[in-house]
Amino acid sequence: MKLDRTDVLVAAVTVATLFAAVGMAFDVWQAVYYSIPAFVLLFMLLGSMSSREEWSSAVLVPVVGFWAVLTALFVAGAVLMDSSRELGGLHVSSGIFLYLIWPLGTIGAPLVYALVHHRWLAPDLAAADEEARS
Repeated sequence: MKLDRTDVLVAAVTVATLFAAVGMAFDVWQAVYYSIPAFVLLFMLLGSMSSREEWSSAVLVPVVGFWAVLTALFVAGAVLMDSSRELGGLHVSSGIFLYLIWPLGTIGAPLVYALVHHRWLAPDLAAADEEARS
């Protein structure tokens, strides 16, 4: 049996889900917490794959860049958890989530996907339509 990229990504999502589930079952917050950036990367990679199961480097750069920024913010939130500093009137970890991660996730992720769709998926869909018509 030959595994293609989709199979590998689905298996990775399964592993990340099991990792998070074990963390929830045994009260290991880090396993749940750090599985979130893994899910983001895996689902963005699945969403940016063409119908021929290919990626473009023009697509992977913004996807991996978004993931790297998100992961860095998650790490910063965890590292600064015991800090007494404040960010915008909140504890610094809470401030990172409220003022940085939340807007990045709600505004940045759809913009990255729009870029992926515009650069890569829309032309691929048009080509697939042309193939289906001929």
